Amino acid sequence: MKNRKPFRFKQFEVLQSPGCMPVTTDACIFGAIADIGNAKSVLDIGTGTGLLSLMLAQRFADAVFTAIDIDAESIKQATENFKNSPWKQRLQAETADLRTREPGVQYDAIVCNPPFFDNQLLSESDDKRRARHTVTLDFETLFYKIQYLLKQDGICMLLIPILHVEYLQELSKKNALFIHHKIQIRSFTESAPHVVILYLSKTQAAGFTSDFIIYEKPGVYSSEMKALMQDFYLAG
Repeated sequence: MKNRKPFRFKQFEVLQSPGCMPVTTDACIFGAIADIGNAKSVLDIGTGTGLLSLMLAQRFADAVFTAIDIDAESIKQATENFKNSPWKQRLQAETADLRTREPGVQYDAIVCNPPFFDNQLLSESDDKRRARHTVTLDFETLFYKIQYLLKQDGICMLLIPILHVEYLQELSKKNALFIHHKIQIRSFTESAPHVVILYLSKTQAAGFTSDFIIYEKPGVYSSEMKALMQDFYLAG
């Protein structure tokens, strides 16, 4: 089976092997919006092709990234993408199972685009099952591990489907994590949100919600989408 067509950004490209989750618009928005502040150490959970770490490495020059994935093929692809990027010295990919990762090292920031199809029909392909479903890492374990791997003053950001929001809000409380900001991503102004970016930390705060609109009309990006992505793949 041939690799998918490379996804080319202005400063790097993402090679995509068949077993990895492909580059998506929502993932690109996440990489362009996620704010890790002054974080020096960042853990990217379930990195896939390494897209999120690459986009954040472009934006945050002082951050060093550890990108992990349970799937060896994904890590092979991420490693290649990292080596071909301008920020290869700050990017490291490891085949690792978060469930067995010891809490000895903590991170200033944790980012994660968890499996999107938790309770939906499983793919017959083993690699797609691992990439797209919570067959190896459930949300309860994810939140439990975030609590131990995140520094006291750290920030965690997750990109999740809207259908999981209420459940994950309860999990955050259970694990003493507080939602500071929810960004609801909508295709159009009148559309219901389909995915949400959650900002969590260990410090309590009054949370707030905002919206991000992708399209002005079919086939035409919104002004906020153009502004967000102009440093990556849109001319503005």
